[in-house]
Amino acid sequence: MDERNVSEPAAYSGAAPDQARVGGTDAMGVFREILVQTDDLEWVDKTLAGLSHKMLWHDDESGASIGLIRFLKGAGIPNPHSHASNQFMFCLQGRYRYVPTGVVLTPGSFYWNPKGCQHGPTEAEEDSVLLEMYDGPHYPTQPEWFTDEEDAR
Repeated sequence: MDERNVSEPAAYSGAAPDQARVGGTDAMGVFREILVQTDDLEWVDKTLAGLSHKMLWHDDESGASIGLIRFLKGAGIPNPHSHASNQFMFCLQGRYRYVPTGVVLTPGSFYWNPKGCQHGPTEAEEDSVLLEMYDGPHYPTQPEWFTDEEDAR
């Protein structure tokens, strides 16, 4: 293995790290660069009806992540909430609305919700797919609308 083409040891998970691991321990792996065809990944349902995701990358130490999320038409986050880190979203498909403010994400829209800023509830006006990124953990505590703690990662 050419050590110039692998990462420092890190604790990553998700579709890309799962395919890119080339060594290390169970807790700390080393990874090579990887290209993931997201159409080849299955959508994983969350415990909130109408919401599914494809986790592309997750830093298990910091909580930072990059994933695709899909809301079926009519689905959304039911309550106002805030995040424990900055949330970034890029809309790939559909119309996704923040009800109180009327902000609507459409294809090509970039959305930033600063750490601690309350937003929501939300509703997908159409089936919507968003690239969602966090620079740290998602929530300060597990939201009541998720019954599985993994859904809040």
